[in-house]
Amino acid sequence: MRDARGFSLVEVLVALFLMALAALAAAPLFVAATRANVGAGDAAEVGAAAVSRMEALRAAEYDSLAPGGSLSTNVAGYVDTTDRAVVVRWVVASNAGPTKTITVRAVATREVLGLGRQITLAAIRAR
Repeated sequence: MRDARGFSLVEVLVALFLMALAALAAAPLFVAATRANVGAGDAAEVGAAAVSRMEALRAAEYDSLAPGGSLSTNVAGYVDTTDRAVVVRWVVASNAGPTKTITVRAVATREVLGLGRQITLAAIRAR
């Protein structure tokens, strides 16, 4: 039976060592969770930029959408860099066939710490 004086110094040191070991084992989990949260935030920001551009292109008059643009390089009139963190590029392409349709593609890209986030959206519009 234990006397009323409490724990010995050795017992306290062993308990502290075990708690420190558990905290060190859990530390990588916190780092991974933080990285995942940052990545999800980046993906959400890139996705919102792509959706915003596609909504603007869908709202535009059919005849005002001139074919052109590039998804890989900046082409005047087909790139949005108002948000410095995200670059949005789009392409308008005429489709061959009896019906007059165009394909609109928008790509939003963000480079952070060497990791790229990219979202591509596409829509087909008819006259």
